[in-house]
Amino acid sequence: MLRALLLACLAAAGLPLTPATASVQSPQSPQTPRSRPNPLGAQRPSAETYRAWAEFIRPTESERSYERIGWRNTFWPAVEEARALGRPILLWTMNGHPLGCT
Repeated sequence: MLRALLLACLAAAGLPLTPATASVQSPQSPQTPRSRPNPLGAQRPSAETYRAWAEFIRPTESERSYERIGWRNTFWPAVEEARALGRPILLWTMNGHPLGCT
């Protein structure tokens, strides 16, 4: 749901979406299970199944599409760039440790 919301914000900002990101469901749509089936069924991770589990949990290319966005990590240069391009800013803030270690 968070990914769909982020993509909606990017679309509203006029940023081009790749075909992989454009197919993500809207926030109003129900969540669907991961498109790749679990190759191991209910089997638990072990030394013998490590490679299959590692491949299963590795994000797909479409799941990593957010990495191609030109994120800005400083506020004021982003404001100036947004003004020049006539685009809004998505300001992402949080309170606490980025990994939830509080």
